[in-house]
Amino acid sequence: MPDKTFKTLVVSVGGTPSPIIFALNKAKPDYICFFISEETKKMMEENILPGLRYQPRHHDWIMTPNPELLSECYGALMKFLPPMLEKWQVSPEEVCVDYTGGTKTMSAALVLATVERSCCYSYVGGSERSKGGVGVVLDGKERMHFLENPWDQIAATERKEAAILFNRARYASASETLERCVRKVSLDHQPLFRTLKELVDGYGLWDQFRHREAKVHLYRSKDVLAAVSIEKAEFRPLVNRLRENLQFLETLLAGKKPSIHYFYDLLSNARRRADLEHKFEDAVARLYRAIEVIAQVELQELGIDSSAVPAESIPEPLREEFLARYRDKLDGRIRLPLYASFRLLEGMGSEKAGRFFSLYESRLKSVLEARNSSILAHGFNPVERSTFDKLWGAILEFSATKAEQIPEFPILQV
Repeated sequence: MPDKTFKTLVVSVGGTPSPIIFALNKAKPDYICFFISEETKKMMEENILPGLRYQPRHHDWIMTPNPELLSECYGALMKFLPPMLEKWQVSPEEVCVDYTGGTKTMSAALVLATVERSCCYSYVGGSERSKGGVGVVLDGKERMHFLENPWDQIAATERKEAAILFNRARYASASETLERCVRKVSLDHQPLFRTLKELVDGYGLWDQFRHREAKVHLYRSKDVLAAVSIEKAEFRPLVNRLRENLQFLETLLAGKKPSIHYFYDLLSNARRRADLEHKFEDAVARLYRAIEVIAQVELQELGIDSSAVPAESIPEPLREEFLARYRDKLDGRIRLPLYASFRLLEGMGSEKAGRFFSLYESRLKSVLEARNSSILAHGFNPVERSTFDKLWGAILEFSATKAEQIPEFPILQV
């Protein structure tokens, strides 16, 4: 591997100075942090620093209270190394950690304490050793070995963790996991993690009904993921679902509000709340809103806004009652709640309203009352899974909705 230079080298110091001197003269860092014990402090001062063939800008050290105790070594590094690097104003990619010297415990602690920050590790080995090849490296036979960014390997596990979080509808946590990887992996690994973060952010925004913003993020991720899927088959189902979802978003955003696509989207959102998060209060609240949207869409097709219903559009048998019950005393507008909207539609001959009332007494009334008595509505009772399931089935039946009409977010298997 070609010679490497780093702004900072964090180096553990053990029983022999030669490998440390070799590493420092090879890398020529501007800043040096020595990880030492009481026994090796003298070696640092009398052997290593005088053996340098260049002048570093600054050096400092961290001393472990006990070189044989992992907790003591790790604790000292975690306490003193971050402020030291901050003082020197160096970023993780400018740091290399050399764990050649010191006790095995010191080396292990150094790796553990820096794996969240460092992008490179080095170790001084050699072609010839004492004691028949099992002792220390002979002077003049040293060779510096580099372990490229360990996060390129660690991130594979982090990516799986992000996928698990995404599949549980924990979009913000998944995004944070991927963002951490973007900051730490090597440059050639960053595009994929950045694209996956765009994807997760897009679906997270969609889950908040921020459709237009979601579309921007999802389109940014589509082309890169499509290119990746050519070589990596595990990405192909994701890309196919992403294309379907984008088509749905395009149709939703191109249409009026309300539209049947908002109804389908509310159903999809409710299903995620119930199946992935077991938040049945939230799920049922979305189903209730979905029923309202169905009524609003039907009324809109008849030229009626449920928040401002013209009195003359109300059939005569209902008009007097509706004017008395639903006309706002301040602005005079007639605003219809869910049940009244379907009564108006029924009076105007709506087929969907007919199906709504055919199911109302037998199936819808009890679950809607359960929703109304929930703590997110007007009462203090929890909503059970059974309430969601009953309302879900009744909505699909009276709205004649098919499963393929409801958008589904992808399952990440990356």
